[in-house]
Amino acid sequence: MPSLPDPAVKASSTDEMEKLTEAQNRSKLAWKRLWLRISSIDPIDLARLLLIVGALVTLYWVIQVSWSSLLPFQIGIVLAYIMAPLVNRLQGYMPRWTAILIVLFIFLLILFLVIAFLIPPLISQLNSLLQLLPNSEQIQQYYQRLNDYLASLPEDYRTVIDEGITEALDSLRNNVLAYISGLINFAITAVLSVVNTFTFLLGFVVIPFWLFFVLNDLEPGKKALNQMLPTRIRADFWATLTIINRVIGNYFRGQLILGTVIFFAVFIGLNILDWAGVEGLRFKLLLAVFAGFMELIPFIGPILGSVPAIIVGLFHSWQSAVAVALLFLVIQQIEGNLLVPRVVGDSVSIHPAIVMVLVIMLAPFG
Repeated sequence: MPSLPDPAVKASSTDEMEKLTEAQNRSKLAWKRLWLRISSIDPIDLARLLLIVGALVTLYWVIQVSWSSLLPFQIGIVLAYIMAPLVNRLQGYMPRWTAILIVLFIFLLILFLVIAFLIPPLISQLNSLLQLLPNSEQIQQYYQRLNDYLASLPEDYRTVIDEGITEALDSLRNNVLAYISGLINFAITAVLSVVNTFTFLLGFVVIPFWLFFVLNDLEPGKKALNQMLPTRIRADFWATLTIINRVIGNYFRGQLILGTVIFFAVFIGLNILDWAGVEGLRFKLLLAVFAGFMELIPFIGPILGSVPAIIVGLFHSWQSAVAVALLFLVIQQIEGNLLVPRVVGDSVSIHPAIVMVLVIMLAPFG
């Protein structure tokens, strides 16, 4: 006797068919709506969209061709981004144009002081450091001493070491050739870029005036951009932009402040060690500037910033190296426990791995 179909299985199959039919109907309705939207596009709106896309492509091409000449304005954009919060705060007490002039005056004053009092000794210390590097005769003497030492070793050890030295020298030779080739290309590029020197210098002269107009017209520019945006995406666009500005902007402003503080802390600390009798601490200004710049790199930056100073101390004595290492340890502890929570804050939490990627991505943009 044949078995009767299970009512539960039959009901389940019916439900699945109904769901599939409903899904097909929804899909047909969605495709119909899409086609209606496409067919309802005004040719004038389509032409306007194509013109906008063409203008953006042309603008991208112009920027790409003249990118090297736009370096002053790249720096100007960064400066405007840094100055805008200070201008906005001062605007509560005075007209905006007055606040902009005050901020620009402070910036130009700091720039003048840096050029007048920081750059000359920095160049002098850099030249002194380069003069300490071994010349060809000293390198030949070191190489001869190494050969004499290797000759005193057993044959087995000497063979292994000779092979390692040969590989290292081959690698060094290839790297030197690549470096020389890159240096020649750089020299050719530098000679060819002399033609653009006038434009380059003119750009830096124009920057203060350009900054004034950018900062002064910031709010009208926002209003104009807001009118260009479709109504349905305005809220999401400005919310996203606000989040990006708050997190990334505050982070890099905080790192800039930390870098400046670390520069002064290292410079003052090295001078205190020198005054206390720690010998061999040369190139204090150069080492402090390097430590300040390394502060912009998250997590490993403070460690990298301390290495050259420790090496300079080690060239004199291990006691000097230990004193410098302790100085950087104290500075890093003060930075981590006191400065970072107040300058950067807990609200700005970007993972160091993400920041490293951002630093590498933004490197080609200067």
